[in-house]
Amino acid sequence: MNEAAPNESTLAPPLPRFAQIEPSSTCNLACRMCTVNHRPDAGPMLSMEDFAHLLDQLPGLEQLHLQGLGEPMRNPRFFDMVSLAASRGIRVTANTNLTLLTPERAERCVTSGLHTLSVSVDAADRAPYEDIRRKASFDKVVRNPHRLAQARRRHRSALQVRLVMVLMRNNLDQILPLLRLAVQVDVHELLVQRLSSDLEEPGAPTRYIPIREYVREAQLREVDRLHASEVFAQASRLAAALGVRLHLPRLTPPAEAPGCRWPWEQLYLTASGEMLPCCMVATPDRARFGNALRDGLLAIWHGEAARRFRAQLASGRPASVCRHCALYQGAF
Repeated sequence: MNEAAPNESTLAPPLPRFAQIEPSSTCNLACRMCTVNHRPDAGPMLSMEDFAHLLDQLPGLEQLHLQGLGEPMRNPRFFDMVSLAASRGIRVTANTNLTLLTPERAERCVTSGLHTLSVSVDAADRAPYEDIRRKASFDKVVRNPHRLAQARRRHRSALQVRLVMVLMRNNLDQILPLLRLAVQVDVHELLVQRLSSDLEEPGAPTRYIPIREYVREAQLREVDRLHASEVFAQASRLAAALGVRLHLPRLTPPAEAPGCRWPWEQLYLTASGEMLPCCMVATPDRARFGNALRDGLLAIWHGEAARRFRAQLASGRPASVCRHCALYQGAF
């Protein structure tokens, strides 16, 4: 990062062309590495009126990702939000655990204007899947991608779908089975992301200690690198043979942390309207810029908290919430 003294334009940049907005603050699952069920602001659903108000304040928005910690399909107006944004020429993407998919929702996935849907599936076998994705049904995770695939074929839909896997010690050997599952459900992209702790900052809320301890035990270690390298090589060969685009993470971080451009180039809002520095912070009790629904989006984007946060990042001495972050360290 540039360590020169930041000027006005770097501390108060124009509103970005990408935004991530959370439709629901709650989830139907209790995934072991996720803080959603420990957050202090759980409960709100983003209303359609507030969503439209936020879009009105982002006239130059080109890309919108509808997802946060919560499961988007819990919000009964989720697909209406997709349709409204798409009608304004915005490319809309979303993440889902897909366990709430019904035949009707499968239809809305392909008729609402949604551009890309990422489906979180960390294993293709029952035991590791249900161990990680607590409260989830493996039978649903097998059934629902087929349901979505049928809707896509029925409508000859251009909806892009990809599987997303959070890589841990206990599911490393699931990459190959997931590639085969992807082909079975007419999906030709698999994104593998490393589980990386971003809860190590001093003074982190104590409610997150169980998650932090789980992550410490579950994330890949140096002792796993040889086996992981072998699995990655096998997976790359299988993906090429199956025609699946495979995105694999680094096994070793870069020699120098690349830093982060999130607070300049991307905007993150929770379901209650809290603007956070990035998606990795996830909850306002860790870091926040202010409430965009109450005080106005542009005012918060250019507000004192946001300016101070950007100045710290630009100086090479970021806020403590950033120092162990996988994105900041280049290890995601």
